[in-house]
Amino acid sequence: MSLPLISVIIPAYNAEAYIEETLESVLEQDYSNLEIIVVNDGSTDNTLKILNNYQDKITVFDITNSGVSYARNYAVKHAKGDWLAFIDADDLWNPDKLSKQYEQLNGHLWSHCNSYYIGEEQSGKVTRLDLSEQSGGSIFEKLILENFITTSTILIDKQTFIDAGGFDEKLAALEDWKLWLDIAFKHPISYVEQPVAKYRVYQGSTSRKARKMLPLHLAVIEHAFTKNVSNNHSLKKLAQEKSYTICSYLAEDAGDSRFALHCAWHAMNIGRFKLLLVKRFVRTLLNSVKNKPNITF
Repeated sequence: MSLPLISVIIPAYNAEAYIEETLESVLEQDYSNLEIIVVNDGSTDNTLKILNNYQDKITVFDITNSGVSYARNYAVKHAKGDWLAFIDADDLWNPDKLSKQYEQLNGHLWSHCNSYYIGEEQSGKVTRLDLSEQSGGSIFEKLILENFITTSTILIDKQTFIDAGGFDEKLAALEDWKLWLDIAFKHPISYVEQPVAKYRVYQGSTSRKARKMLPLHLAVIEHAFTKNVSNNHSLKKLAQEKSYTICSYLAEDAGDSRFALHCAWHAMNIGRFKLLLVKRFVRTLLNSVKNKPNITF
């Protein structure tokens, strides 16, 4: 029986430092029936020049800069495969990533896998295993509390992706989480426990985002419960509490004491003054006083 075609989709923006390494990791897949689509999203460095060296092995689309969601959706419109796999232009796959996922689908319409974190250097050296809670099956109630699915770990039936509407091009971030939640509400997921993907993490890549991320977090949660007609109000409150707590930590890491305190206060109130949240608020307050900001509520 022949293997179905998998379309591998890579959005690339100013990716000259890593794109070649990423492409090689895809080309080394032991799953034999692939097409590789790279969308050069208006890069101003040598990304396109590097991609042109692979013209006989990949399909390249060169577009004006439109954002990662548009680039991915654009590639899907041109994909010939019945299955889609996404990888960012700085991430890596083990050679058996796609074959393991396909072999372990067991009738599921989508799959994700465990992953390693790697640093900024080009060696692909593992820094640590992704220790976030991951699982298969019906994951909506876990996923609403933590976005533990990275895009580079996904294999998904193309029609399922299309039916869900693709990536929201209006969102500046968390477009992946929004999409996974919509799909997870309807479809269970397969999970490959072996870490067969490598996700690149940058120093300071998240700490500066707290003020921008909080409204996006809350908007995605609101969308998930509105669109999917879930009446689980306690789960919604817990998800909001988690979002405020996460953003409190991000703000504190960035030295934004005022916003860290703001988020900790809201988390404590939503969480009905759970002891852990009270301790978190007090600790944040003490750190704020120590740093002597102008604290207002």
